Amino acid sequence: MKKHITFLFGLSLILLSALPIYAKKKDNGTVQLKSKEVNFKGDPNGRLTIANQTSEDVVIFVGRVEKSAVLGGVKANGNTVFDLKKVPGLPKSGSILVRVATYENYRGKARVTEDDVIYTGLVVYNLDDDTDRSTLSVFKGVDTQQQTCIYVSNESENFVLELRQDNPSQGEVIATLAPLTTNKRIYLAPREGGLMYDFYPTFVYVNPNTNERTSMNAGKTDRKRTRPQPVGGKITPIRFEGPGASSVGYDVAFINLANNTESSIEFRNAGEILADQKGERGTLSGGNSTYEIASLNGEDGQMYTALTMEFDDFSKKTVAPMKFKPGYVYELHITGMEGNYNYDIAEKGKKSLTADARISLFNE
Repeated sequence: MKKHITFLFGLSLILLSALPIYAKKKDNGTVQLKSKEVNFKGDPNGRLTIANQTSEDVVIFVGRVEKSAVLGGVKANGNTVFDLKKVPGLPKSGSILVRVATYENYRGKARVTEDDVIYTGLVVYNLDDDTDRSTLSVFKGVDTQQQTCIYVSNESENFVLELRQDNPSQGEVIATLAPLTTNKRIYLAPREGGLMYDFYPTFVYVNPNTNERTSMNAGKTDRKRTRPQPVGGKITPIRFEGPGASSVGYDVAFINLANNTESSIEFRNAGEILADQKGERGTLSGGNSTYEIASLNGEDGQMYTALTMEFDDFSKKTVAPMKFKPGYVYELHITGMEGNYNYDIAEKGKKSLTADARISLFNE
């Protein structure tokens, strides 16, 4: 059965955090735009944290910028917490692409377009879950002056493409493309010493019925290397065909961690604090998180000997040496209190996609 993609279209939205453009005539008859106001304070009760690693103030959009759904702003090298419940018409759960433009462009142009977007990230949310938290970081290597770029195409019908730097499964996401996006301009600053960027694709499917996220990561042979070129010059686009048309497949295992203790938990591998699928580093008391760990040794799985939970009281619990198979789901339940913690882990089977798999993205 042919797979189809369904986009959820919304009406044009303008949040209270951004006022419309006003204009006035100068003495010489020309029109001068006033600065558009943006709320940089955020909402401490929100559950989406966006960190801005660039040196420019930025404005955050929900969905395509042409929809004018402004969430607010983030100061240079700062972070802001946003409340998605304030987005009119947003479903109770689902997926959105958050787009970022510089505040300088936003306040200085009559209309911001896709070419003004300097970063895009995927957010999967559930407004009915009080423990749901997401963190997104605007890549520090973005060229905020928009002088140099690369072009990338996501030719898959059913997957969002996350472009990772340097590592196929754990690398930082430097750009995100909606399905069937062609020749997307991605602004990147040149690396020091004329080095090229190493890119690896991660294809992400989010089940619109269950909100479950599934990632299919590239292997080392799927690496694409290039360096940014001046905008307007001759640039060869990078094409990614999708997991069904390349060697891309499962090379991670999925661990669903249920924290049934009164303590927060940091999930670590050999001392490194792991980030879950939402970018959070730690699972709160009573919370659930899904972690992806590399499984690169074929169907037999990869052995892990140092997966450890650290609790508030500094006590630790290490998972006994275990192999994790690519594409398989594991349930890890943590119980106990006051230094006496226990765990139970079980393999639940391999993830699969239905024949009519599709992804819904709000305001696309």
